[in-house]
Amino acid sequence: MNKSQFFAKAGLVALYFLCLNACVKQLPTNKSSKWPISSYNFGGMQEMSVAEQVSLLRLSGYDGLILRVATPANFEMLPDFIAEVDKYDDFQIHAAFVRYNFEDTVMREQWKEVVDQIASRHIQLWVIFGKEVEGYDEVFIENKLREINDYALVRGVEVILYPHSSTYYESVEEALPMVKRVSSSNLHTAVHLYHEIRAGNGHRMHEVLEYSISKLGAVTLAGTDSVADYTSPLARDTSTIKTIGCGSFDLKTFLATLHQLKYDGFVGVMNFKISADPKVYLPESKNKLDDYMEEIQSKL
Repeated sequence: MNKSQFFAKAGLVALYFLCLNACVKQLPTNKSSKWPISSYNFGGMQEMSVAEQVSLLRLSGYDGLILRVATPANFEMLPDFIAEVDKYDDFQIHAAFVRYNFEDTVMREQWKEVVDQIASRHIQLWVIFGKEVEGYDEVFIENKLREINDYALVRGVEVILYPHSSTYYESVEEALPMVKRVSSSNLHTAVHLYHEIRAGNGHRMHEVLEYSISKLGAVTLAGTDSVADYTSPLARDTSTIKTIGCGSFDLKTFLATLHQLKYDGFVGVMNFKISADPKVYLPESKNKLDDYMEEIQSKL
């Protein structure tokens, strides 16, 4: 091959890659069609070290985790989780949740120390107000929520009012009026599918999501039946928290509704009291969610 042939061929190769690069840049993208997937660190993970938990979730394809910081032991482990997660660019703590149990005058105010630890780390603070107690009403909660939000706001921490069964706010429709009353761009609420099922909303989740989407800061889900079994506390939990792909509730339609409403946060997977091996069910659940989303996108 002479010089002229060589440079002619090189020019064609360069032109090919230039055209390929232009085509790639013009490919349509839809960032709202897939969300970061997180997991609570329940369901057998509590027996693992912090490093083992993070490693398992990363290897299983998850983008982050959700931490319970409601006991002294949880609080003591928070710095270890932060240090471990800081080692990776592809994994994060998405949220840390606390309980404000009205009668617990010691632990209920520890939210402040949690905020200090997660400040400016893009970690949401989720707040559960506990069971109703005489003397603690909407006025008290509004003032306390404003205090929490004001403190968190200046430290770069988004606050989520967490609806939870058997507490003051059991569903997002109960929590949202308080969020709107406080009226802060830093304060949102969450839809936890299994708690909505327990509140009797399994047949109307499209309506629930439409109602809450304007202030929806977090979504979590699990495989679940459409109706909770309240014959015992254990039955309530096991009927509403299953591995992804199990249960009678149509999870694909739920995800499709989130997609249609342009939800742009992350999606958390609940695994409370799941007895299967986390090394098996965690990757299987993630793969099932990916399959659901692929199917949803294919129908667009």
